Amino acid sequence: MNEEALEIDNEGFNEIELIIFSKKIGYELPKGYIGFLRHHNGGYVKNSISSYYKHGNQKFVLTSMFGFGSDDDLISQFEIYKNRIPSTCIPIGRDAGGNLVCLNLSEDRYGYVYFWDHEEELNYEEGKITINDLYFIAETFNEFLNSIERDDLKESEEGYKVKKVWVDPDFLKELENNSDK
Repeated sequence: MNEEALEIDNEGFNEIELIIFSKKIGYELPKGYIGFLRHHNGGYVKNSISSYYKHGNQKFVLTSMFGFGSDDDLISQFEIYKNRIPSTCIPIGRDAGGNLVCLNLSEDRYGYVYFWDHEEELNYEEGKITINDLYFIAETFNEFLNSIERDDLKESEEGYKVKKVWVDPDFLKELENNSDK
């Protein structure tokens, strides 16, 4: 990963919190991920994209990685999502759309990194989503970090163009009625 893409936020890292978290989740964290937490303790990612596999490669904008004692605290994020993502996974990061990057800790595919699309959450009963319902990113945490690319698209550059827009006819009528006032 390009170090310039991650704002380092090592404040708040505490080895005791790491031990308590591992006991709480009932799994040992992969060494590569522990090293990342010790060095960066999460952080905000800027100008970076990654990809996952869903009917071909799909890109997503990575915005933050969770750490201890940060705004995106790893422990609180685990509590929020523990019944929404597979029980063998922990959330370790977030994209611009509120989706998660998850780390699998079960013996089968230990250390694999996956993408959790919150839009698909409603397709499952609470606590029933499995690792097979997530989208593959990488086989290891370090492989995931190395897959992160710098997105140099400037806001002032043209690059995103609207091709087609659909507006609900009832909503359009409401907009038109409000604009007459």
